[in-house]
Amino acid sequence: MAHVVVEDPYLDDGDLQRPLLAAPWPADETGGGGGADAEQRIDGEESVVLRPDRCSAAGGVSNLVTTAIGAGMVALPRAVSETGIVVGMLLFAFTAALTVVSTSIIVRYASRGGFASYGDLVRHHFGSRGAALLQAAICVHVGGVMIGYCVIIADVLVGSAPKFSGMLPTLLDRHDCPWWLSRPAVVAALMGGVVAPMLVPRSLAAVAKFSRCSVGMVMSLAATISALAATAAARGLLAPDVRLLPSWQDMGGGGALGVLTSLLTVVSVSALSFSCHFNVLPIKASLAKPSQGGMLRVIWLALAVCAAIYATVAVSGYALFGGATDGDVLKNLTAPAVAALVPRGLAHALVYGIALAFSFNLLVNFVLKVWAVRENLCELALGLPALQLAAAPFYSLTFGLVGVAYGISILVPSIYALLSLVGATACVTFSYIFPGLLVLRCQRAALPRAGARGMIALGAVMAAIALYNRLAGGGGE
Repeated sequence: MAHVVVEDPYLDDGDLQRPLLAAPWPADETGGGGGADAEQRIDGEESVVLRPDRCSAAGGVSNLVTTAIGAGMVALPRAVSETGIVVGMLLFAFTAALTVVSTSIIVRYASRGGFASYGDLVRHHFGSRGAALLQAAICVHVGGVMIGYCVIIADVLVGSAPKFSGMLPTLLDRHDCPWWLSRPAVVAALMGGVVAPMLVPRSLAAVAKFSRCSVGMVMSLAATISALAATAAARGLLAPDVRLLPSWQDMGGGGALGVLTSLLTVVSVSALSFSCHFNVLPIKASLAKPSQGGMLRVIWLALAVCAAIYATVAVSGYALFGGATDGDVLKNLTAPAVAALVPRGLAHALVYGIALAFSFNLLVNFVLKVWAVRENLCELALGLPALQLAAAPFYSLTFGLVGVAYGISILVPSIYALLSLVGATACVTFSYIFPGLLVLRCQRAALPRAGARGMIALGAVMAAIALYNRLAGGGGE
């Protein structure tokens, strides 16, 4: 098979001429450069026999989509209400493109240098302190999201005192909060019965099966909200204040600074929703043919799926509720609100279905978050990948992380606000600042260096905006 050399825009001429380091996986597993790309096709024209601990490209797409799609999805309709549909969609497209560029930088440099993890890549270019900063940022942000997911799942399924109006008490007509229907009991049952079994295999290939189901459920959630919006449009019941274009005088209180702040807020919220950088290299290593080209195609497809789901949820949610859209659109999607569009029985079924789909997606996303924290914590504390640990320490660390996230979410649920505050800065550190610094360190051409500086500056501004919104009570992931 012929090998095609493709010029890499992220590497200078010296990088292209230097011999590549050895790949971090055995040669018989990668199948070579060009052959790997050919056999890793997602369209099924060529196939490969999968090992039990490897997943197909479609499985990689599912894992990356599930990594990205989390609680931030339900904040997007509110973001669109600030900008109007057209500008909101343009900002989503910009953020998706920025995520493609930044994740591609990580994959390209790691592949060219033969680095197995993001931490190894940063350590090579910025030393042990740079790697420690990166890994600490990932652990803080992702760990905070894990705690937040436990809180959110409890809110959706159980609710809060004194009404306990979540899905399960309403469905069972038990608002007196018996112990078996309490927040600690329900979340513990889900951690033990759903999350723990998915964490037993030491391969992302097993998780990919659940990720496919999660992606399907999120698509059904988006389709349900879209169908409700279409029904409302057909009956003339769309929100009367829905706008295609923003009211520039009202954005951010008016003025150029207010408009700029509102636009950057939408970019910040959507950037959190697309964040998946910490798992791109583990997912690449889990592929049957872990080639650079194959992983770049996985990134493109996964982010395209995310963008389509986000656009559907954002536009449909905003069209239904207009300026009254909550920072969590699920709070708008109550049975009485939906019953204004469809029969009462169907309304309850749809609301419960949306709650179940959202909760299951968070549980699978939680599993992938555990992978990221475990890997980076091992490299930070022990200096070796988590998969090199023996069974006892591996599973002790794995389920210890689950237990810590669960315990904090139950005992100190308000700490999520503080972790979100710190995590807003940590997220842009590993998502945009370090990829930009990698380009500045390794690239000599003026245009890529200018783009890298712009990415770093935008990341710093997004961190500042996210911190401001958190302090002011804004949303996010």
